[in-house]
Amino acid sequence: MKGSIVEKIDINPVKALGMALAIQGVALALSLVGLQMSAVDVSWWGAKNESLGIAVAVLPGLLGAIVTYVAAWWLTRSDTLAGATLREHCRALHPFFRHFSWGQIGILALAAGVCEELLFRGFLQPWLIAVSSPVVGILVAAVAFGLMHFASWIYFAVTCVVGIVFGGIYWLTDNLLLVVIWHGIYDLIAIGVVAKYPHWLGVTAES
Repeated sequence: MKGSIVEKIDINPVKALGMALAIQGVALALSLVGLQMSAVDVSWWGAKNESLGIAVAVLPGLLGAIVTYVAAWWLTRSDTLAGATLREHCRALHPFFRHFSWGQIGILALAAGVCEELLFRGFLQPWLIAVSSPVVGILVAAVAFGLMHFASWIYFAVTCVVGIVFGGIYWLTDNLLLVVIWHGIYDLIAIGVVAKYPHWLGVTAES
């Protein structure tokens, strides 16, 4: 696939970041409207002691992000249909992110961690749990999360699994900050590798 039209596309990084942040802005707006219209209270810390909640969130969030990325990297590099599909997605995304600075990648990862987790785990999941059950709430929120990231059925399935993990962690800990950190650091690594080191994923892209 080297030299393909997709790999020769150069997208202005400012416009690309604006597009990506606009999507996150929609997610944030939906979450704020949902929280305003419902009785859902977001549990950011998982404990009455704010400092304890932050301390408990940082290390598990960091470790969770690393473990999740290693699993995603292994699947992407695998000699399977899933691996081949994920490599194609990475190849297609590389031109979008290739000129992002690490600062821009960090801003996007932070926005995704906060906005998407506030929508899917902070609002949607507890609201669904309140009107149904924890299993239904976690699964439906994960499916909605997968649909937001739909690129193929394989990517949808992978994203749903990640959503179930995030949902289960939030339900068990009541600490949304933990999931935000987990999601944000994962995205920082994932986008950074796609943008800067696609060959680590077995993707050949023009420099």
